[in-house]
Amino acid sequence: MKNLTMTLLAALLLGICSFFLSSAGHSKPGRLRHVVAFKFKPGVTPEQMAKVTGDFRDLKGKVPQILAFEGGPDVSLQKKSGGFTHCFIVTVRDEEALAAYGTHPDHQAFSKSADPLLAEVMVVDYLAE
Repeated sequence: MKNLTMTLLAALLLGICSFFLSSAGHSKPGRLRHVVAFKFKPGVTPEQMAKVTGDFRDLKGKVPQILAFEGGPDVSLQKKSGGFTHCFIVTVRDEEALAAYGTHPDHQAFSKSADPLLAEVMVVDYLAE
């Protein structure tokens, strides 16, 4: 049941993200989208969440492979987020750029600082059509 829920959530996130990116004029064919959703551990304060999300957003100015960054807290009326409270889309050129982003020292430092506060992270990567 958990796998089905996660699969449905991933499909929902992909659909929503694709719709908003294309309707906002940001979708460029061939660009790789790195969708990241956070589920914070119980007891994590709003201030700690704001620090993690701010630090994640700051990677845009530190990691040259990031072409675009957007995201924020869940505001869904459907209440089907599966406990994920924040969703972000990081746009890079291609798989090579995604690999460089993943190993970049600033991304590694961010992950190390955020991981203790996160119960779960969901990642979906896709090429925009």
